[in-house]
Amino acid sequence: MSIQASAQANLKVSLPATPEQVRLYVRNPQRLLRSGFPSERITQVGPDRFRLKMLPLVWMGLSLEPTAEIEIGADDQGSAWARLIDYELVGHPWLVQNLKLDFQANLSTLEKTNAEGRTPMEGWAQASASFPTPPFLAWMPNPVLTGGARTILEGFLWLLRDRLGKSLEANFLQWAKSGGPEPTAPRLNVQEEL
Repeated sequence: MSIQASAQANLKVSLPATPEQVRLYVRNPQRLLRSGFPSERITQVGPDRFRLKMLPLVWMGLSLEPTAEIEIGADDQGSAWARLIDYELVGHPWLVQNLKLDFQANLSTLEKTNAEGRTPMEGWAQASASFPTPPFLAWMPNPVLTGGARTILEGFLWLLRDRLGKSLEANFLQWAKSGGPEPTAPRLNVQEEL
């Protein structure tokens, strides 16, 4: 029997700026990526592609260390998105061979400021995992296995939402202080594809 687990999180942040300033900031979605993940875990591998080294996970006593390849993009209206393109798993051989992962996220700038003069941004992030019932855990009920996988996915999305909420404004203020828009943002550790 196949185990399928998914989780979704609503993303809500606001920035101390006009919608136009926020749209200019979001045009380079690398800024959002850096707010959502620690810089030391990000490696740029193409113009819009990044490798994210995730923290090691332990599920049902099995360890796993994922590295995700994410594609990001943005439009002129202040919407940014990210999606999982590929991933590499290091850890328990059964998980490496059988685990299938997916991730997508979207964040949009709203066209109004709130009472505090801040521009809200709203969106979502979702993650899913699927795998056959591990033979060595066949004695365990599938709802327990599904619940354990869902808890890990929810934890990942909670950390992402929390980090984005805490880091985005600081990143925005630093960008605004440095003069705001720039022709192109500095790239992170660009590596040539071999």
